[in-house]
Amino acid sequence: MTRRPFLFDPAKNSLFYLALLVVLIALGLNLYQALNGHYSIIGSVASFLGLFVAFQSWRAADEAARKTDEALGKMQQIANETQQLAHSNYAVDQQIRRAVDTISDATRELHKGLQPILEQVREFLDRAAGSEFVAIMTDSAAIGKPYEYFRHPPLNPRELHLLTSRIHELLLARAQDAREFYLATLGTEEQVVAFPPTGTKNPLFSQYVQPFWQHFNPDTPLTEADWDTQRQAHQHTLTQVQAAFDAAPRNQEQKAAGLGPHLRLPVLPLQVLIQIDLEGPEPFRALVIFLGQYNLNKLTDARAMLTADPELVRAFVSMFESITGLDQHAGYRQLRQQWPL
Repeated sequence: MTRRPFLFDPAKNSLFYLALLVVLIALGLNLYQALNGHYSIIGSVASFLGLFVAFQSWRAADEAARKTDEALGKMQQIANETQQLAHSNYAVDQQIRRAVDTISDATRELHKGLQPILEQVREFLDRAAGSEFVAIMTDSAAIGKPYEYFRHPPLNPRELHLLTSRIHELLLARAQDAREFYLATLGTEEQVVAFPPTGTKNPLFSQYVQPFWQHFNPDTPLTEADWDTQRQAHQHTLTQVQAAFDAAPRNQEQKAAGLGPHLRLPVLPLQVLIQIDLEGPEPFRALVIFLGQYNLNKLTDARAMLTADPELVRAFVSMFESITGLDQHAGYRQLRQQWPL
């Protein structure tokens, strides 16, 4: 805003004009005495008040104009900042796109649908035989069983049963032949105390099984028998995984570090299977299933990504370690010093 002369800036010259009016009145009184003319005090005061009111109106109008100019200036500033933010968001979006393009060469395929994804889980576990490091983060130890039991209407039930049974066999095999094997799942109580169970002790129920059931059966409540079927399948699989792990000769270092095969998850943002075999043809592989407790409404549109990008796989390893608390375990840190990933 341009700077105005002192005489035309009411924000600065108010005292000057007030003094000027007083001087003019005093001058009028002196002229009256000098000329013996007729002078009305009331008229003088009225004139003074009229001039004062006019001056205040001018000042108020100027103040309003000044505030309007300030508001327009602020609006222009906000518009400029908004434009800059839009450019910044666009730049971030472009960076994300470039990052996706960077890893796309190592991304084998994108998969859609729960049953095709389960077929990829089977293939992933099959190819992970004899790996140095296998880590799985999933909902239930009985991988695929909620889908097999709760899918309504049933879709190829015999084929799906054979698929989940094969995944179960491969899971036990990897617990036995991997140098390090970790299976992280949502937890549940070993015995049914009450139904519905408490969410804090049974996140498998509250965060996964119940919303999974409701997605496919919105008009039918989950029964205690249906929940107990899933709970028992989960617990039975954990028992078998522990037995396979205990009988394995290759994981002595993991056992010596005080680390078992099963880890309880506090949350399940997504599911991931990780395989690291530094002497294999593909040293780093991960199958990322974009399905967790926060987006179970997208069960019918589930997506998964298979990647062999080393940096991306390492990023998922770090996420796995952080969520499960392995990064706080002294024995695990010692293993990582002995065998860096």
